[in-house]
Amino acid sequence: MPFICENVECRAVLARGQVRSSQEDAGWCFYCPDCNARNELKDVGIPGGPAQLVQPDRSVPPHKIVATARPLEDGRYAAQLRVQRALAVKGTYAVEERWEQLGVFLNAQEAVAHANSFAADLLKA
Repeated sequence: MPFICENVECRAVLARGQVRSSQEDAGWCFYCPDCNARNELKDVGIPGGPAQLVQPDRSVPPHKIVATARPLEDGRYAAQLRVQRALAVKGTYAVEERWEQLGVFLNAQEAVAHANSFAADLLKA
């Protein structure tokens, strides 16, 4: 099983031979040779035996979510959202999905919160 860089801008798929693991205060990890991002590893080996390192299972891949609030002429804000779903291949993402107006809100914080909530519900499926 290859390792996949969890940096949302990189998502490099790496063979085990490309990864150099290290044990730090925060635990086992590897640094991506493409982007130098720190990636967590978990030791699933027998206690007292040699380390057997795997990437921890994530409940969700690191999708790229951009929630914004667009000001409208009447002083309200339209909630906008862009989502790129992470794929397990280098090149990173599926086609970007966009929503230009998920709703209209009185302030920008409410609009962004609504867009983030919509993204969370969308990615649960």
